[in-house]
Formats: sequence, C-alpha cells, structure tokens
Amino acid sequence: LFKVWQEGFANKDSSQVGEFMTDDFEFISTIRTMNKQQTLDWIAAGGNPTSVDDLEVLYENHEIAVITHSAKSFTPQNTGQVMACGKKRDGKFFHWRIVRQVISD
Repeated sequence: LFKVWQEGFANKDSSQVGEFMTDDFEFISTIRTMNKQQTLDWIAAGGNPTSVDDLEVLYENHEIAVITHSAKSFTPQNTGQVMACGKKRDGKFFHWRIVRQVISD
C-alpha cells in the first residue's frame, strides 16, 4: 500500500491505491477524517506537498500494519515524523490512522 500510495502522490493517480482499500475505508489524521473516495481524490490531487522517506515497518501481520516514516515539508513547521497504524480485513485496509510529530532543528 505504501509504495503505490507514494507513486499515486507523485503521479497524481490513485487508481492502484483503491485496490488495497475496502469500500468502507477511512483515513484518520490529526486534522481530518476521509472516506475511501475522499482519500483517493486527495491522492489524485497530489496530496500535501510533502516528501515521505525512511519508511520502517515496525509490525505487520494479516490484521494490522504499524509503520513510521519521515515527512519533509516545504515549510519547516510541518516537517516531522509520522507513525501510522492500518487495520486490515480480508487482505485490504479498512482503517488508516496517522499521527505526525513536528521535529524542529
């Protein structure tokens, strides 16, 4: 999911990302909650102007995935570290929650 999500942002194309989501998928962040279509539209629009690097999978099985990655923004006040937890059902994600911690130099 993470790889096609990144490619979707870069190419402004969410067509492959939807294959990894259930119809009742929800994306929850500290600033908003989006359903599947809203998430796909956001990805197709290029997302936030943020580069995502250093992905580390902390834990994953057939029910859950927990990851962390850096998020470098064009504005220093939005640059930080992200932790995400995705819940799976029947091999697809139905819930994706992220928390971003701003890290200052």
